[in-house]
Amino acid sequence: MNPVTERNIKQRRIISCDERRAVLPGASAEPMTDVRKYDPGIIAEQRDDMIPYTGGVILVRDTLAVKLAGVSAKLSAMGYRLKLRYGYRHPDVQEKYFESSRARLRDENPNFSEEELNRKADIFTALPEVAGHPTGGAVDVTIVESASGRELDMGLIYGSDEEHMKTFSGAVNSEQRKNRLLLHDIMVSEGFAPFYGEWWHFMYGDREWAAFTGEKSAIYGPVRIDEWRSSD
Repeated sequence: MNPVTERNIKQRRIISCDERRAVLPGASAEPMTDVRKYDPGIIAEQRDDMIPYTGGVILVRDTLAVKLAGVSAKLSAMGYRLKLRYGYRHPDVQEKYFESSRARLRDENPNFSEEELNRKADIFTALPEVAGHPTGGAVDVTIVESASGRELDMGLIYGSDEEHMKTFSGAVNSEQRKNRLLLHDIMVSEGFAPFYGEWWHFMYGDREWAAFTGEKSAIYGPVRIDEWRSSD
């Protein structure tokens, strides 16, 4: 682990949209792949909004699929399974989510400027130009008990409670804090960078990962998977 990553983990830093903007976007042509390619035991439940683009398959960059298989193996040895809620997100879907957050915040804060709205909305849905999901380099994950199929209690699952969403929120109980830390430590051990504003969100290769780890440029850039496939 490099010193920048180690410091940011110790400080539990949430990378700002300005820091992500300062990182050069990536241009890797590394393929997208089914997140279960290297470990079919991973639970992957595709969201309805992505089915028109990828069907029932959750896609990520191939390197992430390898790393997630490593996470899954560690969890399996402990009697757990890895569950993905989201991987690649089409840029149009990201834009829709972001605009929805902006609209809600505009109603709540009618005096906000456009930039203030963007910064506030970015807390709940990443600014599309620097978002990780459209690159295939970000995932939303949780942990499931192998025997019962029950998800570990992590507290809030998505939502708009800014404080409760944070990995180390003071609003969670001791069990939820322990479960969040388990997920955090295993994901970090496989090279993912944590987003401390959302306990479920981890990155590798996108602009936020680069800012967190001290890299000057990302590995991956956003992909319009429908156009990418049609050009193959």
